[in-house]
Amino acid sequence: MKFALVHISGKRQGQTQYFDCTRLSLGSGHDNDVVFPDDGRHPTVPQHVELYEADCQIHLRNLDPNVTTLVNHNPLVEATLQDQDLLQLGPMGPKLRFRIQAEEYAACKRSREIWRDAMDVAAEAKTEGRGSWRSFVGQLVYDLRRHATRPIKMMMAALFILVIGGLGGMAYYFYSTETTHEQHIAALLKELESARLTQAELEQRTQEERARMADALTTRQTEIDRLVAMLEEQHRQGSRVSPEEVRLLKRRLQELESERTSAQSLIKRYGHSVCLLYGTYGFLQKGQTTGDPGTLFEYTGTAFLVDESGLIITNRHLVEPWTMDPSGMEIVQSGFQPKLVTLLAYFPDNPEPSQVMVVRKSEEGDLALGQLAMVPEGVRPIPLRTPAPLGIVGEAVVVLGYPVGVEGLLARMKRETVDALLKNRGPGMERLVRNIAEQHGIRPLATQGHIGDIVPGRVVYDAQTTGGSSGSPVFNIAGDVIAVNSAYLGPFRGGAGFGVPISQALTLISEGS
Repeated sequence: MKFALVHISGKRQGQTQYFDCTRLSLGSGHDNDVVFPDDGRHPTVPQHVELYEADCQIHLRNLDPNVTTLVNHNPLVEATLQDQDLLQLGPMGPKLRFRIQAEEYAACKRSREIWRDAMDVAAEAKTEGRGSWRSFVGQLVYDLRRHATRPIKMMMAALFILVIGGLGGMAYYFYSTETTHEQHIAALLKELESARLTQAELEQRTQEERARMADALTTRQTEIDRLVAMLEEQHRQGSRVSPEEVRLLKRRLQELESERTSAQSLIKRYGHSVCLLYGTYGFLQKGQTTGDPGTLFEYTGTAFLVDESGLIITNRHLVEPWTMDPSGMEIVQSGFQPKLVTLLAYFPDNPEPSQVMVVRKSEEGDLALGQLAMVPEGVRPIPLRTPAPLGIVGEAVVVLGYPVGVEGLLARMKRETVDALLKNRGPGMERLVRNIAEQHGIRPLATQGHIGDIVPGRVVYDAQTTGGSSGSPVFNIAGDVIAVNSAYLGPFRGGAGFGVPISQALTLISEGS
C-alpha cells in the first residue's frame, strides 16, 4: 500500500516522504527506515515504532515500553491508521501526518493537502515561538515546488507570471505617474522662477514708478492750483459769488493741505517704526524633514513695530508666502513641504537687518505676529489705542509702507545711485536690498485716500496700494492705527485697498499675554 509521512515538527520539519512497502521502522537508530536525528527539542528512542501492512491496512505498533506513541493525541501501543491521522513519537517527540496515497497521487500532494500541511507546520512553529507566517509561506512554496501535481504547478506558474506582470504594470504606472508629476512640479517651479526680475526689468519698473510718483505729485499740485485760481476768480467777481461756494472751495483746499501735512507728520512720527520685510522660501521634497530647499524664491512686504520688546505686526500671507501664488499652492497640494527660509526686517536709517521669528498667526484674519531678534537703536513702537478705534466711512486715511517693494525704493533715489546699485546688485535681491539699506534708502512711502466702506473683518479705502504694501499700518487723520493693509483690487492707480481692523491684531497680541 502506498502512503506518505509529512513531518510537522522535528529535524525533518516540512519534508514529505513517500513509501510503497509492507513494513517501516522509525526511531533515532541508524538502522531504521526513517531516522530522526536529535535536534535537542524532539527526542526519540533508537527503536520507537513500526508501521506494517496487514489485511490491506497500515497498522502501528509501539516498540519501546518505556515511551509512548500518540495517535491523534491519544497514547496507544497498537493502532490501525486512517488517512490524515496525526502521529507523535513520545510526548515531546516529532509529529507526523499519515496520509494514504491514491494511485494517481502516489508521489504528489493534492492542493488541499499542500494547504493543510502548510497550516500544520505554521501552527507548530507558533507553539515553538517562531514566526508562523514565515513558516506557512516557506512550507507552501516548498510543497508547491517539490510535491504539487503537474496541473497545479502549471497553474501556479501562470499565476506567478500574472502577478509579476501585474506588479510590473503597476511599477510602470507609478513610474510614469511620478515622472509626469515631477515634470509638472518642475514646470511650476520654473513658473515661479520666471517671476524673478532681470536687471533690465527692474530698471524699467523703477522708471515707471518714478514717473508714477511724479505724475501723482503733479496731479495734486494741479488740483491745488485749480482751487486757488477759482478762489481768486470768485474774489474778483465779488458779490456775484455766494459765500457758500467760497466756503466749500476753501474747505476743499484745506482738506488737501491737511492731508499733505498729515502724511508728512505721520512719516516723521512713525516712519522709523515701519520696516521693509525681505524673505525667501522654497519647497522640500516629500518626506524631507531637514535641510534647505534647492531653489529659493524672494519677496518683500511691510511690517511695523508695536512693542519695545520687538513685536511686529504683519500679514499672515507674508509669513506663509507660498499662499500668495497659485503655482506655489499647487506644489504644496502635490505633497511638497513649504519652508520659510529667511525673514529679515529693514528699518529706516539702519543698514543692518534684524532676524524675524514668527510668533503667532491669526485664524480669523490675514494677520501674523513676529519677534525681532534685536530692536534697532532709536526705533520706537507705534502706539495702539485701546479700545481699538473704528474707522468712519468718508474719513481720510494714510497708508505707510513699501508699495511695489524694491522698485519703489529705487524710484525715490538719485539716478546715479540707482545705476551704481543695479550694476552691483548680484544674482538675487538680498544684496540689492542690503545695499539700499546701506545707502539709507529704506524709507516708507505714505499714500492717502478715504474710507469707502466698512464691513465685518474688513476696511475698504481708496488709498493707493500694491504689492509690497501688505502689512502696512493704516492711520486715520488723528494718527491712530485703524487697520493693517492686506490686499488690493485693481492696478496701483485707482482700485480699492483692503485692511484688517486693528482690533483683530490687538486680540492676537492678547492671546499670547
